[in-house]
Amino acid sequence: MSVPLLDVAQLAREGGRWRGTIEVAAFERLGNVLFDVAGSSKTKTPSVSAALDFSLDDQSRPRVTGTCKVVAPICCSRCAETVDVEVESQLDFRIVPTDAEAERLMPALDALVSEDARLALTVLVEDDILLSIPERCCGEVTTCAHAREVELAGRDAGMSEAKPLAGLRGFVEGHRPA
Repeated sequence: MSVPLLDVAQLAREGGRWRGTIEVAAFERLGNVLFDVAGSSKTKTPSVSAALDFSLDDQSRPRVTGTCKVVAPICCSRCAETVDVEVESQLDFRIVPTDAEAERLMPALDALVSEDARLALTVLVEDDILLSIPERCCGEVTTCAHAREVELAGRDAGMSEAKPLAGLRGFVEGHRPA
């Protein structure tokens, strides 16, 4: 599977863009995270769509901004069924040549360390996508078979908002701290 190599420095100098899709199988870790655990997805050929913009920041460092989207099979925390969820990752980071420069920028700015000007698209976006994937999700309350079984403690029929800690009062009344 061919992964696009991007000359980030040149794209940044020219104010370039990259738009397209790449199959999840081309990523080193993403496929394992999404499909080893969940088994399969309703998505036939899972792919990541990316829209990246390149520019130079005020210090002439290459800056990458944009979004990436993937449909990820996530376990519903209500019914434990696998649900396909569109995950969107917002990217905004600088490309720097050394770990020391990255440390100086962080935590104010995100940085990717690379001495090479040509980087695989997967290197640019994989970490951000992985960090955006929720561990669990709740499917639509109206379609989840077990939604009614999962009610927050302290929710009264006449209340319009949940008070999840309201049920604790009954547990602590009459007890003294140890």
